Amino acid sequence: MTFSIVAIDRQERETGFAIASCAWNSIQVGLAKADIGSIVSQAVGNRVFRDLFFEKLGENKSLEEILEHFREIDDNIEKRQVGMITLDGQSLSFTGEKCAHWAGHRIGGDYACQGNILVGPEVIDAMTKSFEDTEGSLADRLYAALQAGDDAGGDARGKQSARIIVVKKGDRPGDDTVVDVTIEDHDEPVKEIGRILSKRKSLLQCRQLVKGLDQASVENKLAALQQLEKYLENNADRSFIDAWTTVGYVQLELGLREKAVTTFRRILEISPNMIGLFRHEIDENQLPREIIE
Repeated sequence: MTFSIVAIDRQERETGFAIASCAWNSIQVGLAKADIGSIVSQAVGNRVFRDLFFEKLGENKSLEEILEHFREIDDNIEKRQVGMITLDGQSLSFTGEKCAHWAGHRIGGDYACQGNILVGPEVIDAMTKSFEDTEGSLADRLYAALQAGDDAGGDARGKQSARIIVVKKGDRPGDDTVVDVTIEDHDEPVKEIGRILSKRKSLLQCRQLVKGLDQASVENKLAALQQLEKYLENNADRSFIDAWTTVGYVQLELGLREKAVTTFRRILEISPNMIGLFRHEIDENQLPREIIE
């Protein structure tokens, strides 16, 4: 009931999957674990496979041995479709003989791609070509594959849900998620994931500019401020409100009072409900009264 791709980035030691379907909550078919690998179990998916996959990897089983175990415990295996990958580069995809038409799969360098009830094999062909040809992060490549499959016709029954998740062992316990975007009940779930990933990139870039401003030496402060000001010219929405506020306070710090007043007024245009906070800070002589006069 879906098309998906599981994949790794060896250099960054990332793993994850991307999936789209006409079904509600298609995200449940997959699981990714940092420093280990990823699995999807779809068509008439068996969720038991997800945890069992990682359990068997812990027993040093190969993907072929894991699939054979799935066969042993599941009388309906021929109705299933499975894609598996490990961080050391093992990949395997399986399509049962009783999966609904069109169903098929392909494995390649660092990925396994599979789909069922698709408009045709061109969906898988488009996904694998896009994954192989796209440069950038694993999330970028997974999204490119998913969008290519969607553009090629995707699920023959239509669209409803999609997900991309990428994980990597982090510095803090329990903080392994790099990207996790889920869309439910949307006319264009894959395109919506693309919009969110684009916004995420913008926010990360903005965060780096804010960090650079915070860490800038006295002599470099103005230049760093101007970089952030320029970036925010085309990003006047609530997503960037903290960066706008940072700009306003640094302008005051550098004696640019008139510019700061303009900035804080712009903030109120973006987020009018901040007026209460600003009035309080004006009363505390932390902000110029001209902002609200």
